[in-house]
Amino acid sequence: MTVARSFCRTVVLLSLAATAPVEAQRLPSVPILQAGQALVYRLDLTGSRSTQVQSQVSTPQSPPREDLNAQGLIQVEVAEAGAKGFRLKTYFSSRSSAQTSGGAAEALAPSPDKLVEVSVAPDGTASEVKGFADLGPAQQIAWTAWLNRFTSLMTFPKPGVRLGQRWRVSEEEASPSPIAGLFWERRYEYVKQEGCDFPGKGPAGSGAGHSRPFADTCAVILVHAELRQKSSPKNTTPQDYRLRGLKTAGAASGTNSTILYISVKTGLLVRSTEDIQQKMDATVALVDGSNGVRYLIEAKSRSQLELLPDVPRDVR
Repeated sequence: MTVARSFCRTVVLLSLAATAPVEAQRLPSVPILQAGQALVYRLDLTGSRSTQVQSQVSTPQSPPREDLNAQGLIQVEVAEAGAKGFRLKTYFSSRSSAQTSGGAAEALAPSPDKLVEVSVAPDGTASEVKGFADLGPAQQIAWTAWLNRFTSLMTFPKPGVRLGQRWRVSEEEASPSPIAGLFWERRYEYVKQEGCDFPGKGPAGSGAGHSRPFADTCAVILVHAELRQKSSPKNTTPQDYRLRGLKTAGAASGTNSTILYISVKTGLLVRSTEDIQQKMDATVALVDGSNGVRYLIEAKSRSQLELLPDVPRDVR
């Protein structure tokens, strides 16, 4: 942003502050949802994961590189919504980009769906997840990415954040790992407001974009996260490994860069992109240090999410 543009934005904000209450500038603290409401998100995830296995006592075969690709739709039905949170029924439909490029009407053509249900508390905590195990590995990553970003607003400071606000959050990594004491340091910034449509979307009927533009303004939130480690690289043994008579050592690191576009009216996620890079170098051995096996893992992914407009109320 140039100095001139920054000055103009400051002047506009000052003039608004003189005529509008401060609370009106805040984002909602939770997405505004109603029971029976239907939403459809288009997603595209590409990535890879490679694992090398090394051992001094044997010659283990490293698993082949995994390509993590998932394209399709997540249809969302709001089963319940209230002060205690909401419950969602989501239908994951695997479809190619070509099948979904024509907009919502074409994207909703019948195809096999996988149902995943989830309850979400007001703080964004998910529970009572059903059907997740029926998704493939790449689909699980894509669905989890969608849920984390769909509920991200609920993890923001209360009673909602304002334009220009910055904040930090530290949270433990909950996934099983041979490295104990991993946590994420996340930095957030509400950088600007802009139209919710993708830049360069064509007009209605052009075939280049939506059937109509979003008549809404989006808050643009930048999120940068770093995976950090509290445990010493010489001894990273988690409790469950210790109970099995094992000892672990090593290090893990990673970065996640996310851009969120959230409706300032409803708090709904409208679109998002995320880039992830993670590494782990871990050795698992018996307590006496014998029979050690070293694992070198690298993973990366890029994902995009987009809320489709003009979706019928009853999509199923």
